Amino acid sequence: MIDMKYNERIQRLEEIVRMLDTGESELEETLALFEEGKKLLADCSEELSKAEGSLRKLTVEEAEQSNDG
Repeated sequence: MIDMKYNERIQRLEEIVRMLDTGESELEETLALFEEGKKLLADCSEELSKAEGSLRKLTVEEAEQSNDG
């Protein structure tokens, strides 16, 4: 899953949700899908947090440059 891009992880999450919504999966498959979904969600959340931090840093740097000039 690490090699997946953010959008690919989101698409897989949507696919998992659709599969779980049908209620047609066996218990073992349902548990495996749920675990995969939890991992994907955690990965997406972490990536968003990193992006947010980068944006904040850039915003601060830009504000500092504006104040200096």
